[in-house]
Amino acid sequence: MENKNIAEQINQTIKDIWMILEKKERAYTNFKLNNQQIVLLTLAIRHPFSSPSELAEKMDITKSAVSQQLAKLEKDGYIIRKQDVEDKRAFLIELGEKGMLYKKEMEAFNQQVSERYHANLSLVELTNMLSALQKLPELLE
Repeated sequence: MENKNIAEQINQTIKDIWMILEKKERAYTNFKLNNQQIVLLTLAIRHPFSSPSELAEKMDITKSAVSQQLAKLEKDGYIIRKQDVEDKRAFLIELGEKGMLYKKEMEAFNQQVSERYHANLSLVELTNMLSALQKLPELLE
């Protein structure tokens, strides 16, 4: 098999996995969020007390686009904008009540997926897969 064909199959498999996880995740939860909102909440969970500018940079989109999505998330109770104590002009993002519920449900969903991995793949397979996947972000940057 050609290397190029293998690389294309890897890309397609990653997309397929993403679509399956996305579909199952949405079926598992009852949150009506668009993809940008899901990414913003995920970033707010992974990087608590980030500023809108930091979130925009991580997503590689404009601050204006982030602000629009944050306004909707704040209105719906997913996030809270708190004034930065060091810079009174800036705001930091933390999870609101619905955001905490989202985080809890996502942790339960991820636990369920992890259990399926462990039930069907050996530790060696999981370790090798993790090692290979961790190299991909660096290669793609």
